[in-house]
Amino acid sequence: MADAEPDSAYRLRDLTISYDEIGDLARTAGQLDDAQTAFEESLRIRLVLAGNKPDDPERQRAVSVSQERIGDVLRQRGDAAGALVAYSRSQAIAEDLVRRDPNDTDLKRDLSISYAKIGNALNDQENWPAALASYRQALAVARDLAAGDPANTEWQRDLSVCLEKVAGVLDAQGNTSEALQNYQDSLAIADRLAKLDPGNSDWQRDLSITLSEIGMLETKQRHFEASKKAFEASLGIRQQLARSDPNNAIWQFDLVQAYINYAYVAKDPKAVLTKALNLTLELDRTGRLAPRDKPTIKYLRGLLAKFGARKK
Repeated sequence: MADAEPDSAYRLRDLTISYDEIGDLARTAGQLDDAQTAFEESLRIRLVLAGNKPDDPERQRAVSVSQERIGDVLRQRGDAAGALVAYSRSQAIAEDLVRRDPNDTDLKRDLSISYAKIGNALNDQENWPAALASYRQALAVARDLAAGDPANTEWQRDLSVCLEKVAGVLDAQGNTSEALQNYQDSLAIADRLAKLDPGNSDWQRDLSITLSEIGMLETKQRHFEASKKAFEASLGIRQQLARSDPNNAIWQFDLVQAYINYAYVAKDPKAVLTKALNLTLELDRTGRLAPRDKPTIKYLRGLLAKFGARKK
């Protein structure tokens, strides 16, 4: 239909939506080449539409979203620098739109997400000060939105995620006490949302991530009972999600990470790490292991080799 009516913005917009949906599914399945191709096609059309009508905020916002999706794929490929470029382009548009309409809460949320995405890319590069600054910008917007409408669950979720992101960098910088406080604040929101709708997989995954991070922090402090409780709860959620959709490569690798974490406190860590390695190898064999996650195979083999050496 778009070919039949090449000047129809309506037809072209529909086509970009289709590309986005294909890209989202491909990315979830670990098919990153297909995902990037779909997102780039969507961006190409949206740039044309935005260029034809530069004062249209919806068309500009659509370009920002496409840049963000491309950034997500580049991160999975292990290209943090490329992701940062894409996220920065998305952020520039989001900032401009908020300047134009500072009272639009949806645009503010877009900006908060852009700040968080940039923080993710900087975090990948281990640029802790810049990552923390970006995460704090995201948190400030998310906190403002959540305070303005406490009943809005999506904004509460954004606040929880931003608190978890800030905590992660604080932990990396050695600020354990402030990191733990942020993790606990994040956990309180994530736990409430997960109980509110047990069928919401996004909220369940959020909860598992925060529990995992708390477990790691407790392990560093040698609080093994607390870390075991957190790791077990996180593992239980990730096992359930992985079973619910075996084709979701992201959830499958989440389970790998949960096994690795749980091995710190498990009675038989070798058995747990073996499960992690077998699942990672299966993802790699089927072409669903993201490039940035491929070093996990060598890492797990190294850990298992150490256990074998100790046994001898």
